[in-house]
Amino acid sequence: MSRGIWLSLVCCTVVLLSSSWSRAALRRVPAQYPTIQAAIDAARDGDEIRVSRGQYCGATVTKRVTLEGRGKPRIVGCDTGPTVSAGTRVGFFLPGSKGVNPASGSAITGFVFDGRGVGNANLAPLAFGIFARFASDVEVSRNTFRGTVQAITNTAGDRWLIAHNRITELTLFDCTVRCSGGDGIVLGIATGALAGAGGAAAAINRAEGNVIVHNFIAGSAPDGFSRFSMAGILLLAADHTSVFNNTLRMADNPAADSVGQGILVTNTCCGLASGFLPGSRNTTLAFNHGRKSETAIVVEGTGGTNTEGLVLQRNRGKTVVEGAQLQLLKAAPAPVLAQPEL
Repeated sequence: MSRGIWLSLVCCTVVLLSSSWSRAALRRVPAQYPTIQAAIDAARDGDEIRVSRGQYCGATVTKRVTLEGRGKPRIVGCDTGPTVSAGTRVGFFLPGSKGVNPASGSAITGFVFDGRGVGNANLAPLAFGIFARFASDVEVSRNTFRGTVQAITNTAGDRWLIAHNRITELTLFDCTVRCSGGDGIVLGIATGALAGAGGAAAAINRAEGNVIVHNFIAGSAPDGFSRFSMAGILLLAADHTSVFNNTLRMADNPAADSVGQGILVTNTCCGLASGFLPGSRNTTLAFNHGRKSETAIVVEGTGGTNTEGLVLQRNRGKTVVEGAQLQLLKAAPAPVLAQPEL
């Protein structure tokens, strides 16, 4: 190759790299944009949106962006913010359908999501912290969630990293009007009109290859509540999920019959008579701390429905698999099923 051709190739490469780097921009809230939504609307794929200390409404994320909070900015429920269903407010909503979500590849870190006081009698606070459908390759890390009925929800998204988040005061909708929630981190299956072709068995509708590590989750059922269990981490017909080193304090409330479960692996929810098949497969649960939960780990089903490829290693706390308590090998009553919003 001649020196002239080689230099031309180098120059072209530099120009291409420069062009690629120039496409990413840093957008500051509130210094440049008054709201997070305004910054997202102005952004292009790959941009970083840096949010300074303060209080902000939620936003709908429709692009691949990095949302970074500096100084623990607080996300609260607002009339102008996104909703999931029936007026229930969400901090960051990543909507998608039939396997497509333009926000795939996004990252969310450094925020405080305030859902304290939410309930059927008060929908003003956030019901949901982060809620996504069909978004893949998303990172949710180092956020704080206070209250909410579901802090982090990933429906049919693949390869998420959910790490170093703190979820406290987790609650639920108590069935006086709405009847759902009670889950800190949800990996769920897509159903109905939003789902892609192939039903429950299709990879497009299942959450696959997700990692949940080093999160703290605490909550307990309201007095008198008995309709369904609460779960710190709910894996609903999810595949190849790794759950490591999480601290789970889903405490028993003596004034409620609802069971507090640290990790629930299942294929049944939402009042359906039959479960999704196949169930959760190739789940690894290791080094999780659930001694302060009423039950640390529950794997539901019979005949291997949710135990295919299951690995349990050095978890702390009561563990029940297909109705039998491990170590003690004692029959255990089946808990009432979880009821997440998907």
